Order: sequence, then structure tokens, then C-alpha cells
Amino acid sequence: MGIPPIRDARATSPFGLTSSELTYEAAVQCLYRELPMFQRDGPAAYKADLSATKRVCAALGRPENDLRFVHVAGTNGKGTVCHMVAAALQTQGHSVGLFTSPHLMDFRERIRVNGACIDEEAVTAFVQRWQAADGAWGSPSFFELTFGLALDHFRAAQCDVVVLETGMGGRLDSTNVIPRAEVCVVTNIGMDHQRFLGDNIRAIAKEKGGIFKDGVPVVLGPMRPEAQSELLSSALRSSSEVHFAQEIRHDESVLRPRGPVEAPSPVDEANRATAAMTLRVLQGLGWVFSDRAIEAGLWRHKECTGQQGRWQVVQRDNGATLVLDGAHNVDGVAMVAQKVAELVQEHGGQLHVVWGCVGDKPLEEVLALLPQDAQWHWCAADLPRSLSPHDLSLVALDHGLQGNVHPSVKDALGEALDAALARDVVWVGGSLFVVGEALQSLA
Repeated sequence: MGIPPIRDARATSPFGLTSSELTYEAAVQCLYRELPMFQRDGPAAYKADLSATKRVCAALGRPENDLRFVHVAGTNGKGTVCHMVAAALQTQGHSVGLFTSPHLMDFRERIRVNGACIDEEAVTAFVQRWQAADGAWGSPSFFELTFGLALDHFRAAQCDVVVLETGMGGRLDSTNVIPRAEVCVVTNIGMDHQRFLGDNIRAIAKEKGGIFKDGVPVVLGPMRPEAQSELLSSALRSSSEVHFAQEIRHDESVLRPRGPVEAPSPVDEANRATAAMTLRVLQGLGWVFSDRAIEAGLWRHKECTGQQGRWQVVQRDNGATLVLDGAHNVDGVAMVAQKVAELVQEHGGQLHVVWGCVGDKPLEEVLALLPQDAQWHWCAADLPRSLSPHDLSLVALDHGLQGNVHPSVKDALGEALDAALARDVVWVGGSLFVVGEALQSLA
């Protein structure tokens, strides 16, 4: 299978407590309730250093030193590239840890081994272990402690490699406590989280390039020239060899599927090229991939890893098409809006949009990209960060977007689906949290 895994004697039985005293639901609510959480609290939960993560890792016996990593940063596409690379490694027969965020329906989605979510019992036992430490682990945030749980779980599972998605940025992201990686990857860079990462593309790119490690090869996805220039400077400082996904972006001999593919994502061309180049770099390091493993990674990753909420297409019984995609910044929304428009034109029906967003991000540029000829259903995910549907509808009206205000995502989706006829398209977007609640209502 290629590179032999690092093994460590401490990778057995990481949990010192049984889970009988605490239910899984109570354990997860404890994490939500007792820890600062960016998903819920926004900027108030952000920490601009790695000290708290390092303290958690130290309490766990530094699991980051016992694992191999593929580290992925970026603004758009980083989660999908992670799923693609993990699927190829998994299909090749490796034990693969996958850490991504946020989750859509279940906390356990963040931590997977070979596509399987972490067991509820493992989450519960870890929370008990943290509580029993009585403050000895410091004061971590939700993300910092969750990342510690992931590393602990991956070491216990004796993963051959961990595919690691940054949460925000790179340089100061919790995932950047890892000492080394097999390869570092940066996908497209756009304007997002400007309050923390900088107010221009170069500044944001510099933060993303903070994951580069001395002598570790780098893969750059297709991106703006100014972002690429900044990342090349970062790679020069870390003496990292750079590989460009753009070189194979249109190479059908590399990226063409070898069999029929069900509902391929039209927004993943750049992601497939980035993942393919990452696999090529891993091959150069001694990791072996069959054609079957590469195809699984680039074209069938959702089947392997369980990814949802990124260009997820569902055919309704009445002939309508439902598209769920969590794109929420200018670059992501522009791409998805174009593909949705093409889908509507192809089907010849009406577009219905279920839309909600958080209130702490710029809104005007995104709204300017949205189609005025759709039937709009404004809503909000059940989060304090969410912009109220009423306020959203007022801002949207200035951009010619008219629709109905709904008290919940479930209500908005229900009305949109009831109104959609055969050949119509229903698009759910604006936020991964909106998409997650939509998926929950469909389950």
C-alpha cells in the first residue's frame, strides 16, 4: 500500500472513563454550552494564538507527533479537496483520518476514520476525561477541544495518515500545531473572514500560507495571481517545492472518469485538479495509488467519505430538482449561482431559492450575484450569529430580490418544495448551517 504507518505504544485505549455516566447528547451539549464556539458566538470566540491548542495536545500526550498529515487550507474548496484525497487514500487500503468543519447534522461528522464518524461512546468518554481534568487542560474553545479529540481518536485508531482541513486561515488555526506534513495544500483564496485574516487577498493568502512547513512540498490550487504570488513567497521562505494544480486542470488523461459517474459536481473542476496534484505529490513521496483509488477520490469521494451539502442534488418525486450547497462568500456563490442558472435553463422551469446567512459577514456583494427572477424564501439557521430573515429581506429588496420571510429553515424549505413543479429547481444556500438544517428536515 505504500508508506508504512507510524505506530506508537500509547495508541491503545485512550479513554480512562466509561461512558455510562453521561449520554452522548449530554456530552455534545456540554461542549456547546461550556466552550466558546465561533459557530455560535462569532468573533467573540476567536483566539489569535495556538497556546490553548498546544496545552490540550500536551494533556493528551502530544498525539500530533504520532501521526502523518495532509494539511489543507483555502477559502473555497478546501473541504471537498480533503474528502477527495481521503477517499483515494481510503480506497487504496490505508486507514485514513479525516477532520473537517463545520458539521451539518451531527457533531461526529467532523471526525471520521475511513468515512465512518467517530463513535458516540468515544465522544462521551473524551468529554468525561476533559471534565475529570478539572481545568488542567486550560480553557480551550469548542474548536480547540474538538481538534484535540480528533487527534486522540486518530492516534487510537492507528491511522496511517490524517487529512486535515483548517478551520479558519492557517497560521493561527488550531490545526497548525502539527509539526510536519506530507504535503501542504492551498485551494482558491477569496474574501472571507476579513476581520481576522486581512482586508485584501494578499493578506489573506499570507495567513493561509502560514501552514507551510520547512521542506514540505506545497500544492497550489487555481487562484488569483496576487494570492499565488504571496504563497510563492511563503513557500520560498519554507524552502518548499511548489506544484500547481493549474497545470493539469484541463488534462483529461488525468481527470477523466473511467466509468459512469452519478450527478458529478460541475463546481469541482478546480478541486479535482488540486486533489489530483496532491495525490501526484504523495506518489512522489512513496505513497502508491491505483487508477481505481484515484478515480474514487476525484469522482466518487462522497460515496467513500459521506460528504454532504456541497452541490448535493436530489431529484424529487414530482420531477423537481433540489440543490443544496453551502457556498456563502463571493467566489463560492458566484460559481454556484452560475451552475444553478445553467441547470434552470436546461430544465426549463422556475427557480425557487431558500436562503439565509450569518450577520457578521459582508452581504451586499453576495446579494448582487443572486438572480432576481427567482421565487425567494428568506430564513435563518437556529444560531445567534444568523441574520434575521426580516432584516435579510429588507437588504435583499434593494437588490431586486423579493420573496417571503419564514420563521425557520424547515418552514422555508417546505413552502419552496410545495411550490416547485416538475422541471423547477429549488436551491438551498447562503450558509452551511442553513443547508444542515435543511438536510435535517429532509431526513
